[in-house]
Amino acid sequence: MIWRNLFSILKNYFPVVLILIILAQFHFFRKERAKVADFKQLSEVQQKDIETWRDVAGKNRARADIAEIDAANAKLVLSEELKTLLKKEVGNIKRNLISYATVKASTTGNMNAKGRDTVYVIDSIIKPMPAKQFVINNSDLQFNGIYVPSLDSLIADYRVRHNFEVFYYYKKPGKKPWNLFRRKKAVAEIRFENHGSQADSLFTIVLEPKKSLWKRIINK
Repeated sequence: MIWRNLFSILKNYFPVVLILIILAQFHFFRKERAKVADFKQLSEVQQKDIETWRDVAGKNRARADIAEIDAANAKLVLSEELKTLLKKEVGNIKRNLISYATVKASTTGNMNAKGRDTVYVIDSIIKPMPAKQFVINNSDLQFNGIYVPSLDSLIADYRVRHNFEVFYYYKKPGKKPWNLFRRKKAVAEIRFENHGSQADSLFTIVLEPKKSLWKRIINK
């Protein structure tokens, strides 16, 4: 009797149960597909070379794609080393982190300084010793050095200005007008103020917050 009643109930509500099972399967499928897509995008961005060029003002620039990752998948697709670093800096990655960028840059150039005679004093008790002074003062580098021949030593103070600006925006890949129907990609761009500075690597991720139920329904 009990089994007959149970079978009757299941028979009456079978369409509803079936719909719920299908919706649950669809939800988990979309979740797994989003995780795979985020992992693939992160891997592609890490392996892609950055684009570098010099603008009309002579400033070095660099540009690279940004990995746009669902915040819910951040802990699944990020490397353990990066997760540890971000957790230490911002706490809850999923809730607190908006974006993260790491830049490796270097500065190269030539220095040309004229020497002039001066006096270098080691100690007030010891008599002054002849030396050479070298001074560089430009927009990128300040250098003040003293060379003492008798000690075969160079003592210098220097300061390198290493300022740069970072821009985040959307850009269609390729050249106009052939890229008319291509999807825009998020990119990060750096402009260096120092003419001798350049980006050796650029890696950026942006976490997309979880959309509301209403937005998810509209975007379907």
